[in-house]
Amino acid sequence: RFEEAQDCITGAESMWVAQKYIENPQIVHGKKFDIRQWVLITSWNPLAVWFYNNAYVRFSFDDYDAKAASNSFAHLTNYSIAKYASDFDEKRDDTMWECDTEYREWLKEVAQAEGSRYEDPWAQKIQPQMKRIAYWAMQCVQDDVTQRKNSFELVGFDYMVDTNFNAWLIEINSSPDLSYSTSTTRKLVPQVLEDLLKVVVDCEGFVR
Repeated sequence: RFEEAQDCITGAESMWVAQKYIENPQIVHGKKFDIRQWVLITSWNPLAVWFYNNAYVRFSFDDYDAKAASNSFAHLTNYSIAKYASDFDEKRDDTMWECDTEYREWLKEVAQAEGSRYEDPWAQKIQPQMKRIAYWAMQCVQDDVTQRKNSFELVGFDYMVDTNFNAWLIEINSSPDLSYSTSTTRKLVPQVLEDLLKVVVDCEGFVR
C-alpha cells in the first residue's frame, strides 16, 4: 500500500500525512469518541499558549465496530457528520460530554474497577498529556508564524484516548466550531469566549 501511495505523488508540491489507526481506543458505553480542546495563542515569539481548563467529548453516533469500516457514524465523531443521522435531533445531547464532570467521573469509575494506580486519570494523566502535546505542537510551528502585535488565535485540538489513558493528537483546527450544537456546547462556548476576552484584554493587555 505504501508503494501505491508513492505512485500517486505527482510532484514536489504533493504532500502526504500518514496516520496509524489507534488499535485500542477507549470506548465509552459502546461509543468511540474524541476530545475537543480549546487552545489560545497570544504570542508566537516568545511563545504564549493558554490551555482552557475544560473541554468536551464528542461521541460517535453509532456504536463502535472495528470491522464496520464503512460506517462513518461509528468511526467519525464530528458533529458535521453525526448531524446527518436519521434520529440525530432526538439524541443530539447524548453525543457530547463535558470533560471536567461527566467524562472525568466515568474515568474514575473505570480506573477503580481496573485497579489502576490513577484515582483521577483525567487530572493525573490525560489532561497533563494534552497540555504538553499542545505546547509541543505550537513550538513546532512558532518560527513559521509571523508575529503580529495585539493579535491572537483560538484553535481547536482534537485528541483521542486509548485504553491505557494515553492522549493522542489527531488534528488541530484553525477555526474551531463555536456553535451551540448541543446542551454541552451551549454551556461551554459562552464561558470560553468570556474567558478569552479576559485573557486578551485583562491579562495580556492588548490595545489598539
